[in-house]
Amino acid sequence: MKNIRFFAIVLAVLVLPGCGLGDLLQFSCVFLDNPDHCYQAAAVQSADPYGCEKVSGEGFKGSNPPRDKCYLQIAENTGDYEVCKNIKGGMMSYTQEQCITSIATGQDDPEGCKRLSGAAFEECKEAVSSDITADRLREINDEVEAAKSAAGANPDDKDAQEKLKKLLAQQAGLFEFAPEATKGEFMKSSREKITEDIEDEDVKSEIARQFVDFRSKNPGLSLNDQLKKMEEIKDQQETSKRLDEEANALMDQIKDSASDFATDTIEDVYGDDLEEYQKAMAEKGRKYLEEHGGDSIKRGIANLEYMKEKYDKASEQYEKISEQVEKLKKVYDEVSEVYNKVDEINKLVAEGKIDVGRAKVLHGAIYLGKGLEYATDYVPVFGSTISTISKETFDATIKFATKRAARTTAIDKCIDDPANCDPNGISPY
Repeated sequence: MKNIRFFAIVLAVLVLPGCGLGDLLQFSCVFLDNPDHCYQAAAVQSADPYGCEKVSGEGFKGSNPPRDKCYLQIAENTGDYEVCKNIKGGMMSYTQEQCITSIATGQDDPEGCKRLSGAAFEECKEAVSSDITADRLREINDEVEAAKSAAGANPDDKDAQEKLKKLLAQQAGLFEFAPEATKGEFMKSSREKITEDIEDEDVKSEIARQFVDFRSKNPGLSLNDQLKKMEEIKDQQETSKRLDEEANALMDQIKDSASDFATDTIEDVYGDDLEEYQKAMAEKGRKYLEEHGGDSIKRGIANLEYMKEKYDKASEQYEKISEQVEKLKKVYDEVSEVYNKVDEINKLVAEGKIDVGRAKVLHGAIYLGKGLEYATDYVPVFGSTISTISKETFDATIKFATKRAARTTAIDKCIDDPANCDPNGISPY
């Protein structure tokens, strides 16, 4: 008769809609002499904490290990820390702390450990930490970036926003719990990935140096904040390098023009054709500066000023950017002075106040005087920023300019007052 009732119940479970394996198990449990493990399996299968209440704990006194294990398994399977609160513990049984640690370990969830305190917290932290690898940190970082994109694409999507919030918390916890060696390995690989498109080793080295210095002075920063800062340092250094190249190019233009006057290049190109020379020099004034790097330098200075404000005024980064800003301003002002002088001479020619021959003398004096002085004093920020003017050419130009300066100061007076200059007898070259 009992068997008939059992098969009838099984048939009903299979036929009735909404009935699953857990329900079948619960129905079958009544036919067993010791149904505790059956009720436990049914509750776990259905993820039903209330089903665990049917586990009587027969044979145990003062504790109910089968029921506590029922709660433990449901908590582990669902990741629901609240289920752990049902565990009573006792002799030969499980504890709520074990339950929480098991979930936290299984889900890589440092936040779960923070539900504990004292020795229980330390044990949980150690268990979670031991499973954290650099690959896991990279994985959670990729998950966060994907979640950011999804949340950013649809700010009204509450599920996407909540997912991002949870992932950020998990990421922060994993980085907090990760062993120092694991953090170092992850940050090294992140730095290499961020700088992989940079070919200049000087720039890469400076990014690494500044980031290590910044990180050592700000140990409490989250993983996201550290990666964001690394990106900022990269942008700042790339900007610094680009502006260093541009400033160097401006000084090379001055060197190049000085070399033309120091050698026979000007004479070889223009000879006695003063009209062509006048046209060529008319294009080498202030407008030439702005179109060939001047405007870019000004924008770059403004950009660096903006970047500088992101750092504390007492920081090394703030000081270094300030130094480069001052260097760039000096370059721009000095090069502007040279081209403004060229413009002044060109204007006097255009107004008929001096002839082209006199202008040629004065142009040469400007480039071989102040122009060469400024270009010689300029030292790039990066050692990898190299002049395009060969050392031999520049050395010859310097030697020539030094001889010119030793011969006479009359040419300098002409530069100060070109309208009343008498270039006869003066040899600028």
